Amino acid sequence: MKQVSVVMVTWVLFLIAHLGANAQSSEGRNVKWKVIDPLEIAVSYNKTSNLIFPFPIISVDRGSAAILAQKAKGAENILQVKAGRMNFTETNLSVITADAQLYSFLVDYSDEPSVLNVSFYKDTLRTASPVTLPKGQVNMQEYSNIADSVKKASSFLNYRTNEQKVRLSLRSIYVSENAMWFNFRIRNRSLIDYTPDYIRAFVRDKKKVKRTAIQEKEITPVFNIPYSSIKGRGDQHIVIAYPSFTIPKDQELVFQIGEKNGGRSLTLVLNHKAILQAKLLND
Repeated sequence: MKQVSVVMVTWVLFLIAHLGANAQSSEGRNVKWKVIDPLEIAVSYNKTSNLIFPFPIISVDRGSAAILAQKAKGAENILQVKAGRMNFTETNLSVITADAQLYSFLVDYSDEPSVLNVSFYKDTLRTASPVTLPKGQVNMQEYSNIADSVKKASSFLNYRTNEQKVRLSLRSIYVSENAMWFNFRIRNRSLIDYTPDYIRAFVRDKKKVKRTAIQEKEITPVFNIPYSSIKGRGDQHIVIAYPSFTIPKDQELVFQIGEKNGGRSLTLVLNHKAILQAKLLND
């Protein structure tokens, strides 16, 4: 009996060890994943469907040449889709946008699609984890969140200029994500709406040397909040991000805002000291 008991105990210990080893092995192979359900859409041979995304499109992949897809002219966030031939077999469409998100579709054919235009809001059809963007590619969702934070952050600057009852003022400069975030306020004190046409930023020499043209170095923004028309007696904040920079003492930073179909152009000039007043966001 003692021998039997010893054998039984030995067998139980072996079984426990074996099961424990298998459990550890299973845990080692455990992979977390999530199914992304595609959205079903129908397209026609004679009509164009429009998919409107909250951020610019950076990649489109068609499961079949039976569907045609292109970005709309003049709009980076609108994808136009239609059938390349009638009655094709169901296929798929994948779209990646600048906020590092994947949108997945199942595409079928219909002579008369019930829906032609679909507009997506933020946080719609998101992947379980963000798409990894190429090196140097800006994540527009993250930058949009930073811009919102800059708008809400404290204002500590008051550089300003006026033109025909329209005032442009620089309220703050914050540093975040290797970029400098300029928070402007445009106040329209007239009764006529003010619509910005363009915003330029460039660095130039303070003094012009005789017989020498003034050299201007354009600065390209990495992000800006879309701006719209400013109603009479209204105001608007515009946040623009540029790669972090400084300027020499003998140069100045110039911002120019032109009015669409109007003559109220605004020019704001800053020296090197103004740029050095930048603060860390959420400091």
